Amino acid sequence: MRTLTARLRTAAWLGWQVESNWADPLVFFIYTVLRPLATSLILAAMYWAVGARATRAGLFPAVYLGNAFHVYVTTVVIGMGWVVVEDREEYETLKYVFTSPIGMFSYLTGRASVKLVLATVSLLLTLGVGWFLVHVRWSWSAVAWGPLLATLVLGLAATLALGFLVAGVGLLLPRAAININEGLAVSLYLLCGVIFPIDLLPHGLQELSLLLPFTWWYEGLRRFTFGHGVSARIGALSNVQLLGALLVTTLAFMLLGYRGYSALERRARQAGRLDQTTMF
Repeated sequence: MRTLTARLRTAAWLGWQVESNWADPLVFFIYTVLRPLATSLILAAMYWAVGARATRAGLFPAVYLGNAFHVYVTTVVIGMGWVVVEDREEYETLKYVFTSPIGMFSYLTGRASVKLVLATVSLLLTLGVGWFLVHVRWSWSAVAWGPLLATLVLGLAATLALGFLVAGVGLLLPRAAININEGLAVSLYLLCGVIFPIDLLPHGLQELSLLLPFTWWYEGLRRFTFGHGVSARIGALSNVQLLGALLVTTLAFMLLGYRGYSALERRARQAGRLDQTTMF
């Protein structure tokens, strides 16, 4: 455990240096604050533009909350894919990581931990903007803290699992793999009920969305914070059923992430892709 902790700490320290050393601390702080602030205000402006035509009162806070937590998916999933691309093609250090005792799983976990921290900062800032500027508020006494905490942990586990799978794809494909990563984040934005209920999706896509843990994650976060979600289809389920669906899909994603990453890394080794550079 002491060795594992040291490896994770070293990878996290390196990740922080890579994330923050492009600017002085003041510029980095401003950038960290302004990005979620701008996203929050854009979403609020979009809703105000169509608010008069809204047919469901109270929908905006639930949509806002889902959008706020989606930052974990965009930051961690895309970020773990970028770790592979940067280390292999820009810094040309990935082959040394593979031959070092740290191991890729420990290395990627440590790097992902920094991205989790940055995503948490963005989340807190987004929720703060919502609370003070656009009146996205909830009753603290009505929050179901136990189920909410369980939902949060399971959702973050699913996010890390998907991040490992994306990193494995990045090992096998050239630099253009980052386009796939970003496309995946946008697809989840549309499929998982972040910006509108999954009930509006056509049949087939609705069923696909129910296989994704993030759909259950966002609905669980809304229900245990506000007392309700945005999907009528999921709203018919009890809290136990919702948490059970989230647990099952998360465990499936964790298995897929572990097995999928291992298979992709093995294939990348066999194909000699660990030190490939595409020079663009």
